[in-house]
Amino acid sequence: MKNLIPLLGFFIVAISFTSCKSDQYKKAEAVTYNYVRYIDSVTNKGSSNAVKDWNKIAKGFEKKSNALNIEIDKLEDVKIFDNKINPATAKYEDFRDLIFEKKLEKEKNLTSK
Repeated sequence: MKNLIPLLGFFIVAISFTSCKSDQYKKAEAVTYNYVRYIDSVTNKGSSNAVKDWNKIAKGFEKKSNALNIEIDKLEDVKIFDNKINPATAKYEDFRDLIFEKKLEKEKNLTSK
């Protein structure tokens, strides 16, 4: 009976530690999903709308990216999330480059007239 109490205490601590860790992974999974979904929605709307609303898009991306980094920094193993984040970030950067090219082209056309 005396040995059972410390053993029970150990199991409670171990379970609570595991529970906290899984909660962190669940939060990181949700933030990662929101990040990827945001990038998909922005890139699928088309570039003509993005040129007009670029400041809003960039601020939204920054907000999602900051939230993602905060949650990911709390984790030890992030390889699972990197496989989702890196392609989405590359997609956003390609889209951003396209929008900047279109903005420069638009400005060049306005100044040449």
